[in-house]
Amino acid sequence: MAHNPKEIKRQRERSERFEVAFNQIHTELKKLEKNADTDHFIELLHKVKNRHAPIRRYFDDLKSYARLRNALVHEKSRKNFYIAEPHPEVVEQIEAIAEFLRVPPSILTVASKPVKTFQADEDVRDALLEMEKHEFTQYPVYRGENFKFLMTESGLRSYFASRLKGSEIDLAGQKLSDVQKHEKTNTVKIVSKDMNIFELQDLYDSRPEHENKLEAVIITENGSQKEMPIGIVSSWDLIKMDTD
Repeated sequence: MAHNPKEIKRQRERSERFEVAFNQIHTELKKLEKNADTDHFIELLHKVKNRHAPIRRYFDDLKSYARLRNALVHEKSRKNFYIAEPHPEVVEQIEAIAEFLRVPPSILTVASKPVKTFQADEDVRDALLEMEKHEFTQYPVYRGENFKFLMTESGLRSYFASRLKGSEIDLAGQKLSDVQKHEKTNTVKIVSKDMNIFELQDLYDSRPEHENKLEAVIITENGSQKEMPIGIVSSWDLIKMDTD
């Protein structure tokens, strides 16, 4: 324990900064778990971890910080004196996490972009040739700038099966609009670029069981169905958030 007055002051300031950041994180955890039956930090942390990949990334650090916080607050022996002292790197890290939770990254940070789109009146043959140039499995289809449907691998398989004539698939005169009836409905949400990654996760998690699975979230400037996309997030992108 340092006895130099300047060093003691620096240590006290670090401890105070640590406490402020910890309390900010605690507040944000409570916001993320609105219906929690507890406000205990560790219990909230476990609940939020199960739903949000970014929290899982910081889970072990936050558990350690909770123990340190207990040492700082509950074992304080006298005014302005702390038994435990957070290392400068620890203070910087917990402040960074607090800022991350207070101002979460935009949904665009996990989105695929640019988005390859098609027009509903395009020939199926031409669209298939264009798809060979890309590795996407989902393609938003528009009429002008109005979103019509999401074209998927499963929808295309169903469509091809319906066009099978003997050993050949008849695509003569077929437009992408003919594929639409083979796609499930209500599988897309269109949202504003201002949505953050926690709100994105909630969008998937809050999906009613009786509705079709949410296949993709399309991002536009203002969340309008009459705007062209600037990004798209699939359920696979959410899985990748866990491993990045």
